[in-house]
Amino acid sequence: DGSSVHGFLCEAVAAEGAVTSWTNVQTLRNETAQRVFLYVIQDALKALISAREAVPAQGGTYLGLLELNEQVRQLLLKDDTSLQEAQRLVPRVQRAFADYLALDGRRLYVFIDDFYYVGREVQPAILDMVHGAMRDVNAWLKIASIRHLTNWWQASPPLGLQSGQDADLIDLDVTLQDPERASRFLEGILSEYAKRVGIQGLSRIFNRAALDRLVLAAGAVPRDYMVLAVSAIGRALRREGKVTGVQDVNQAAGDAAGSKIQELEEDMAANVGVAARTLATLKSVRAFCLDEKSYTYFLVNYRDKEERATDYARLADLMDVRLVHLVDSAVSDAHEAGSRFEAYMLDLSQFSGSRLKQGINVLDFEDGHFVARQTRGTDPARRGGTSRELIAILRAAPTFPLERLAIDG
Repeated sequence: DGSSVHGFLCEAVAAEGAVTSWTNVQTLRNETAQRVFLYVIQDALKALISAREAVPAQGGTYLGLLELNEQVRQLLLKDDTSLQEAQRLVPRVQRAFADYLALDGRRLYVFIDDFYYVGREVQPAILDMVHGAMRDVNAWLKIASIRHLTNWWQASPPLGLQSGQDADLIDLDVTLQDPERASRFLEGILSEYAKRVGIQGLSRIFNRAALDRLVLAAGAVPRDYMVLAVSAIGRALRREGKVTGVQDVNQAAGDAAGSKIQELEEDMAANVGVAARTLATLKSVRAFCLDEKSYTYFLVNYRDKEERATDYARLADLMDVRLVHLVDSAVSDAHEAGSRFEAYMLDLSQFSGSRLKQGINVLDFEDGHFVARQTRGTDPARRGGTSRELIAILRAAPTFPLERLAIDG
């Protein structure tokens, strides 16, 4: 989880004596690009001013920082700030930061969290201004975002941060694409929390199957994993169970999904288009998987994804609300060289109910590996213990035609 990692890094570098500032973009989601930039700079200025140590309080460098902070404050007090006003500040901020940090002798870390909340169309402009203000300064930018919702570089005209030159991309995602790693990582987090409250082993509160099911139910998302774990434990306590079992996790996942759907429906009053579209997309994908094909996982053709980008964006909306999970981003076609697919699965809550009909092909999770089986079936389960075995399982899934999302819309 990007926010958790940012928090940990912030504490770590602060403990080493660095100056840190933190801006959560979620609260700025309705601001213009220039005002988001000004808020980031204001947070950084406040951090430097409050952490002053080696710089004389009456010196020109420190007073210049105070004057700059006041100018930024006045701009933010205005109902509207022009892009030109913000851009004119960039060289002033850069020189003030460079001079101040040279005297102070410490490094500045600027953390920008949840950057994906601002629109993709303005993201390069924000990054361009922030980067310009930090260029050749003893400062580091740390920006947390979701990859497919982030546009960090615009080639023409050049704007933003160019990966590999201006910035490095660090992938913090723990996903179902590497289930064994995800399982180890998530259980490690849960185990540390358990130890802090005096529980020395997870086997005292979860059986093995329940821990596996937790990974699947959370889609390998750490925050969801922890929330579901707590909810499942609560259910086990209510039934006076000795340990938390698979059904406790299934019911916790159902409760969580119900909350997601309710939030979407409530959003329809304020954002009718997006919420209604997402619910319609879920209905279409569910009908295809459960009613027509009897599979809880499916493929999307790369070619279809490229040709129907708008419809694919609707599927991405389901990923954002974690009602669909990416399992593999590059499943090769066994019969056509060069043809590839993305493999997805419905969220566990969408197919773990008691009304699920017999003979549904599902992906389960055992000991860090995917397993394919049929509900209430007699055939032995197929284990995806190796990459080749998992690809063979995924190739058998039906291909979802993205055009259905346009028709059903």
